[in-house]
Amino acid sequence: MNQREQTILLVSASNEIIDLIFELCEQCNGSHLRIFVSRSIADAEQQLEHREVSMAILDTSTVSDLGFLNHLSQRVMPKPTLALIAEGTAQELVTALRNGADDVFSVDELKLHPALFIGASERQLRRAGMIEQARFLRESLERSLDELKADQHAAQQVQQNLLPPPSNLLNDIHFEYILQPSLVLSGDFVDSIAINEHQTLFYLADVSGHGASSALVTVLLKNMTTRLVRNYNRGSSFDILSPLATLQRINRELLLTGLGKHLTMFIGLIDAQRGTLTYAVGGHHPMPVLMQQGRARFLEGRGMPIGLFDEPVFDEQVIELAPEYIITLFSDGILEVAPGDTLLEKEQLLLATCERKILSPQSVSDCIIQAGQLNPDDVAIMTVSRVLQ
Repeated sequence: MNQREQTILLVSASNEIIDLIFELCEQCNGSHLRIFVSRSIADAEQQLEHREVSMAILDTSTVSDLGFLNHLSQRVMPKPTLALIAEGTAQELVTALRNGADDVFSVDELKLHPALFIGASERQLRRAGMIEQARFLRESLERSLDELKADQHAAQQVQQNLLPPPSNLLNDIHFEYILQPSLVLSGDFVDSIAINEHQTLFYLADVSGHGASSALVTVLLKNMTTRLVRNYNRGSSFDILSPLATLQRINRELLLTGLGKHLTMFIGLIDAQRGTLTYAVGGHHPMPVLMQQGRARFLEGRGMPIGLFDEPVFDEQVIELAPEYIITLFSDGILEVAPGDTLLEKEQLLLATCERKILSPQSVSDCIIQAGQLNPDDVAIMTVSRVLQ
C-alpha cells in the first residue's frame, strides 16, 4: 500500500514556501510523492478537476479567503488538508480548523521544527493511503461483482433455454411448471420429452447447493438425457425407456465428472398404450402427489441420491393410470416455505392442496407460499395432467 504513488496539491504563490515544502516532503518516509503546485485558486480548481489528490496543502498567505480552505477540504475529503498560516496565533489556528483543515502549521514552525511537519505529513499520508487502498479495493470488487452478475445472467439465459416451455402438450399430456430460484441460477431442473407417439418421459431434479456450480450440473443432466434419447432414436441404446436404467446412467456419468455434486431426482415414463406410469426415485422428497378418481395420494418409493455412491439402490415401480389424472411434483424447497410445525403437517398441506384438483403450478404455489415470502431454497413445482374434455 505504501509503495503506491501519492499526490500532493500545494496551493501557494510563495517560492520560499514552495521550496520549503518540497524539501520537507522529500524527508517523508514510506511514500512515493509527487507535488503539483497551483499558484492561484483557478489553477487549483483545474488541478482538482483532472487529478486525484492524496493530500492538499493551502498557504493562506496566498489565499486569504478562508472560504476556499473550506471548499478545498470538502473537495479532497475524506483525505486530509493542511493549512499554512503566517502567524501561529490561537485565533488563526481555530479559524483554519473550523474551515476544514486537518492540521495547521505556521511558517515559522516549518523552519524551527521541521520534524513536526514531517511527522504530521507522514501520518496524514498513511491515512490517505488507507483511504485510497480501500477505494481501490471497493472499485475492484464492484467491477468483479458487475462481471459476475453479467456472467450469471448469461448463464441464466443458457439455463432457461435448456428448460422446456413452461406449458407444453406432449402425446395428449399437459406439462406445466414454475421454477423459482433462490439466487439468479437454479439447482432445480425439470424436463418433459416425447420419446415416441405413446411413451413420454418427465423428471424433476434437485441438485445439492445453490448457484453456478449447481446450475452447471443441470446443464450436464440435460445433456445426458438428450444423449439417451438420441441413442434410442438411432437404436444404439434403450436405457431411456427405463427410468431405473436412466438413473443408473446419470449416476455413473455424474461420478465421472468429479464435481463433488449430487442430486435427487424423480423420473417417470407414461405409456399411453398400456395406461401405466413407470417411475424411479433417486433420493427425492417429497414424493409426487397422484390425483385420480377423486383421491389424492403420495406415490410410494425410495432410493439413494444420485452422484454419491458407485452402486446406489434405486426403487422402480409401475402403477396404472386412470383416463384422467394429475401428478404434481415438488422440489424439497417447497418444504422450507410451506406453513406447518412438522414435516407431517407440511406434507398434509401438499396433499390437501392437490386434492382441490388445481392444475396450475402457480395456483399450487399461491396456496402454499405466502405472498412476498422469500425462498431460502430453489422451489420447483411441476404438474403432469390428462383431463378429458
